[in-house]
Amino acid sequence: MGMQDYDVLAQKYQVPIVVTGFEPLDILQGLYMCIKQLEQGTVRAENQYIRSVLAQGNHTAQQIIAEVFQVLPRKWRGIGEIPQSGWGLSETYRAFDAEQHFGLEEMQVSEPPECISGQVLRGLKKPSECAAFGKRCTPDHPLGATMVSSEGACAAYYKYRREVIV
Repeated sequence: MGMQDYDVLAQKYQVPIVVTGFEPLDILQGLYMCIKQLEQGTVRAENQYIRSVLAQGNHTAQQIIAEVFQVLPRKWRGIGEIPQSGWGLSETYRAFDAEQHFGLEEMQVSEPPECISGQVLRGLKKPSECAAFGKRCTPDHPLGATMVSSEGACAAYYKYRREVIV
């Protein structure tokens, strides 16, 4: 997508952003770059991963995405519908749309009332503040979106069993 979109986010939310690779040294350097911005009181998007991420993005991929997909509103588990937050197939590729083929356009996935994953996703609550956390809600029997994936906040809290201090 290119760095310009990240710069807009950094300015809008007044937070430093650093795009990094996935290797341990990439992540450490990215953290260093972010801390440096915080110490200097600057806010911008920086690219630590210059060996793979181009400032203007990947034009070939952008062209393919623009041809195949269109931006749509999407419903997100625990949050609800967010305008222009998802992609669907464009008219040209509509014949391959599994949502339409299997009648899934209006599929609703609700979570039990005691699940606070929506609040966790929005940063309003920590997983440990949920009454079901570690009891009725575990990685083997998840109640919400944040426990389903091993990358989810609730699953990480469950795995490491400690408070994360930010």
